[in-house]
Amino acid sequence: MNDKLNNKCMIKDKIGRLYLNKTFRNGSLFTLFSFLNQGIGFFIMLIMGRYVLPESYGKLSLFTTIIQLLSIFICLGTNGIITVNFFKYQKKYIQQFVNVVLLSALSVYAVMLLLVLALPTQLEKIVGIDAQYQLYAISVCLFQIVSAVILDIWRLEEKVITYGIYSCSSTVSNLVLTFVFVACLHWDWQGRVYANVLTCLVFFIIGLYFLIKKKYLVWVLPSKAQWKESLKFGVPLIPHSMSFWMRQGMDRYVINLFLNHAAVGLFSFASNLGNIVQIIGFSFNASNSVHIYQLLSTDAPDKVAKLNKECRYLVMLYTLIAFAIFTGGAILTPIIFPKYAGSVKYLLPLCIGGMLQCYYLVYVNILFFYKTTKLLMYITFSSSLIHVGLSFWLTRYGVMYTSCIMVISNLLIFIGVYIYSRKVLHKFNNNVNKIG
Repeated sequence: MNDKLNNKCMIKDKIGRLYLNKTFRNGSLFTLFSFLNQGIGFFIMLIMGRYVLPESYGKLSLFTTIIQLLSIFICLGTNGIITVNFFKYQKKYIQQFVNVVLLSALSVYAVMLLLVLALPTQLEKIVGIDAQYQLYAISVCLFQIVSAVILDIWRLEEKVITYGIYSCSSTVSNLVLTFVFVACLHWDWQGRVYANVLTCLVFFIIGLYFLIKKKYLVWVLPSKAQWKESLKFGVPLIPHSMSFWMRQGMDRYVINLFLNHAAVGLFSFASNLGNIVQIIGFSFNASNSVHIYQLLSTDAPDKVAKLNKECRYLVMLYTLIAFAIFTGGAILTPIIFPKYAGSVKYLLPLCIGGMLQCYYLVYVNILFFYKTTKLLMYITFSSSLIHVGLSFWLTRYGVMYTSCIMVISNLLIFIGVYIYSRKVLHKFNNNVNKIG
């Protein structure tokens, strides 16, 4: 009896200490808010699938994909410099780095604006949406940068609740407006665009207010050294970010080039379902990566064996999740979304592609821990080039080929990262025989 009471007290004591651990508590809350935002985004997808036709869904997907592409360039990758330098410099220097990010965004926005105004017809043929929506897309990119900066600052200041309220309020507002514009007012795919633009504009203004209030946005010009440091940090990250977009976004434009908007819509719907696997994987990795880093940082003789076991369990978990999503999607889509029943045939390869992306997350943590990421860029970018080449070659014969290409490119990346991580682990641990 006493042993049971002692065990209960020990468990309560451990839970209490865990809760009082600021790092654990804040990390858990940030992960929770991220998962909630992703979940709300999933509900937006459900609304669109319920109320618009595949052709309209395809047009919306092209709009969303162009935002993803332009977001890579909008501030030339400089936004990460705030996070890197936040604890290194005094606030007056951080103010200047904030200005670097915002001025970079304004400069790129101006160039994009001129291109849209000068070449509206030519760009429409390339991106598949007219000039009006191209302007909306570049405006959303600009608005989102301000929100990203203030969210990064709150995260670095560990203002978890403020971070959560702002980010979740933005996502919920987007959801509500989407429902009103699409489901109630029947504005079709344009309703989703208007909801996104309006939400981003409102939270752009709110973000600016807090940046000024917190005195991170002041009228001061960055120094030449700060511009140089920021661009040196940000610009090399663009190819890495592009490699992901080439595998996840460019397919929509290739499908639209060879087929039509309806085909884009069916593929995008299946792709969004398959992306649930990746969303879960990224959420797990947020906490699991910390555990792997802790394990690798010890001098325990059995740490490699423990790592092998951890990796095997994660691979099994992601495999089960992928096939659960596929099974659920294949059964429920024709029932709940009959207009998108044709997308089910693409779901299996897309879920497998998402599963392989999760496998990559397991092993890439080893490279991050040992800071051996130089070859990683070559692996991801070369695989992405292969993906694009195969996409232009095979998509004309059907969307199923496009879905299978995702499996091929993600498999190549996983194999490359797996082999590279094994070599790195051998280098830093002489007693290693193999990675599990």
